[in-house]
Amino acid sequence: MLQLLSSSSKQKVIPLCKEGYDTPSYYQPLVPCISSTTSKRWVPIQNRSSGSHLSSAELEVHGVLSEDYSDDLQIWRSHLKNYWSLLTPLIFSDHPKRPGDEDPLPPFNMIRNVMDMNAHYGGLNAAFVEQKKTVWVMNVVPVESPNTLPLILDQGFAGVLHDWCQPFPTYPRTYDLLHANGLLSQLLSSRCSMIELLVEMDRILRPEGWVILNDKVGAIEKVRMLATQIRWEARVIDFHSGSDQRLLVCQKPFVKK
Repeated sequence: MLQLLSSSSKQKVIPLCKEGYDTPSYYQPLVPCISSTTSKRWVPIQNRSSGSHLSSAELEVHGVLSEDYSDDLQIWRSHLKNYWSLLTPLIFSDHPKRPGDEDPLPPFNMIRNVMDMNAHYGGLNAAFVEQKKTVWVMNVVPVESPNTLPLILDQGFAGVLHDWCQPFPTYPRTYDLLHANGLLSQLLSSRCSMIELLVEMDRILRPEGWVILNDKVGAIEKVRMLATQIRWEARVIDFHSGSDQRLLVCQKPFVKK
């Protein structure tokens, strides 16, 4: 038990959480208790990693194999290089940047706030950090996916659980880049309306902001047609030669009223 002294010098006892309350879940009511050190998420300080990459002991807490985590990060290193190569002539259009150069200082980098709408292990965020890109990333874990949010938070990244059938709680025009890997295929088989999802993405994306969707051909083609209905400029890119994966790259235009 934890005992706290109030201003009136009276002791208030806060109980330890019962089993099952150590890891918060979506829509679970708040409970007046604290997690105990017997929780599986408590890792001895000597086993803690110093950077954003987690140690084998920390990954084991989350039920993730070190090999799977490393492979995922390697994939996102490659993907980010492809994304940046694709966007560089566009987001640095007012700056004489050459391929391979370091990012120029703000305000030349037109992408600052990024949302990963299906973050999984947070691999895209980790790749941004490794490659020293000057961006801030919000990692979103869909509620219908395995709950990897504790793993994302333990890497020191920002993250949240969210139901993409609902509006996202943020101000309009907050993000410069929205990214989603595999989210479209996941939502096509659910109760979500795809056009309502795109309208919500349009709301939180700033004018002239970018959308990168990485998914199967069928899902990409369906969303490409919907994207034109909300006046996004959209094009399909085949970065994965010989596979059924495609990129849909969109830009929200600046529309004068």
